[in-house]
Amino acid sequence: MPLIVDKDEVQLNIIHAFQECIKEKPLAAISMRDVAAQAHMSHQKLLYYFKDKNDLVYSYVRYAKDFFSSKCMEWFEENGQKKNETNKAYINRFLKYVAEGKEDEHRPNATVQIYILAQYDKEIADMVQNMFAAWKETMKQCLVRIYAKEVGEKEAEAMMILISGTFLCNYNKVLTGSINSDVLDCIIHLNDE
Repeated sequence: MPLIVDKDEVQLNIIHAFQECIKEKPLAAISMRDVAAQAHMSHQKLLYYFKDKNDLVYSYVRYAKDFFSSKCMEWFEENGQKKNETNKAYINRFLKYVAEGKEDEHRPNATVQIYILAQYDKEIADMVQNMFAAWKETMKQCLVRIYAKEVGEKEAEAMMILISGTFLCNYNKVLTGSINSDVLDCIIHLNDE
């Protein structure tokens, strides 16, 4: 009886191996052989799933797009607003999740490198723009759920900036303290006269 292989699962494992490689060296320096070794497979087998490095990078960008949109939506579906919790406190609780995540989430950690590649590769640039457009729509849906009214492009974009900044600053360990502090209060404080 032939072995049944879940192609999607193998491709996801390869993407996770690629992500592990990114922790060790810059994306541009990673070879398909590096990824194959990290995925514990032969180079030839890896090429069965991804024809070349560009194919793998494009799949990684799609993975990042799906990850960010689905995880944001999941969090809001699983974490309702607590009784007597303000909207600001609720958003801060969400930003804490953005910063810290859940164990074994396999968060895309090469997004900045991908965004830089987008400057030199039109296909990646189009994919990144598509990723942010989908993410903005997801954020609008999540915000409507919180505020129970129409939320516009600007509010969704503001959330994307907060999320991106929180994620990147925490990933690069540049936050001055725990994300548990009230992020929105810090921003609001800047507007105090």
